Amino acid sequence: MRVIVVGAGIGGLTLAQALHRAGDDVSVHDRDPSASATGGYRLHLDERACAALRRHLRPAHHQALLASSAGPGAFRRLAVTDHRLRVLVLARQDPSGERLLIGRVPLRRLLTHGLDGVVRFGQEFTGHEVHADGSVTARFADGSSERGDLLVGADGVGSRVARALAGRPTSTPVGVTGIAGRTPVDARTRELVPDLLRAGPALAFAPDGVGAFLSLHDPATVPAVDPAACRDVPADVEAPGVVWGLHALDHRLPGDVRERDPAGLAELVTDLLRSWSPGVRALVAAADPGSPASFRFSAVDPDADLTPWPAGPVTCLGDAVHAMPPTGGSAAATAIRDADLLAGHLAAVRAGSTTLPLAVHDYQRQMAAYAPDVVRGSLAPLRWMRAADHPAGGLLARGALPVAALAARASRSLRGRHGRAG
Repeated sequence: MRVIVVGAGIGGLTLAQALHRAGDDVSVHDRDPSASATGGYRLHLDERACAALRRHLRPAHHQALLASSAGPGAFRRLAVTDHRLRVLVLARQDPSGERLLIGRVPLRRLLTHGLDGVVRFGQEFTGHEVHADGSVTARFADGSSERGDLLVGADGVGSRVARALAGRPTSTPVGVTGIAGRTPVDARTRELVPDLLRAGPALAFAPDGVGAFLSLHDPATVPAVDPAACRDVPADVEAPGVVWGLHALDHRLPGDVRERDPAGLAELVTDLLRSWSPGVRALVAAADPGSPASFRFSAVDPDADLTPWPAGPVTCLGDAVHAMPPTGGSAAATAIRDADLLAGHLAAVRAGSTTLPLAVHDYQRQMAAYAPDVVRGSLAPLRWMRAADHPAGGLLARGALPVAALAARASRSLRGRHGRAG
């Protein structure tokens, strides 16, 4: 079986690892010049994604993944706060569940390990053709082409593969733009890190419709595995830092936000944070000057048909088929789940227990059963932003956020007293 994957993102590379290890003929094509040439900062891999990677990577390769990640101890809870970092809700994580936090660049580099000759960077997909015998040819901007039994679009938001299949874009902008950056944690900045972040990330909201995500990323302090134990496949450990991302409704931002350089974005972030906690403002102001970047949030309609095309020799996975904003922290984990699911169905084709069209049909049906709920969860924080943006909602939020913070603090205090008394 010959499989062509368009897109060397997390989902596409996971699928390639699974198929390559199983002995299939697979190639991955990406327009980026290298694995390191990507945006994004840190990814959350849930228990299902962790299990999938364990299945599809060699033991030494999986050990390097663990050693490059912060383990569950770095994500014991998610705090929802107001813009002063006063806690509104604490969502505690299951201490027995497996979770990993890893930077996008290290994960992408690790997932290319062992795929020499399989992953081909610098190749931009331009279109495909399905032949009468059921095979498919993918074409690239450099004039090259590949023919195979299955073409998988793993080319993210704005996927050209998905658009060709559906005859239209499969996702649309949701009216929110993010600006993300990274503040190194060193002797100069360590005291700026809020204690709140040492137990896990925080999702904060201001009464003017601006939100922020803050997360301490320091794999070296809580690695899942000691990097020194990785001899066959080296660990890829990032320096410690706080990953931060602001998100605001588009009408609150200048029209040139996506054309601004890092310095211009940093200036805009300073303005957006003028009513926020001084600690948050100081932390963001200490960011790596070259790190701020902007990106538009897009999403599919979770109530629409995610795969409005007949099952055949072309399909998609990840954000190519179910784009979602990063506010749910689930896009990478869901792409890995897709890749794992598709790899399982392709294993049945290899074993002769099903056909390729049936395998693709079953994959698309099962993927469409779980992906919409993940998209809905990722969209939920944006509803609060829109509500707070309206005049009445903004006034309500200005009063409700401090009151909710006080109520949450009192509730935690009472629970603590009752727990000690018992």
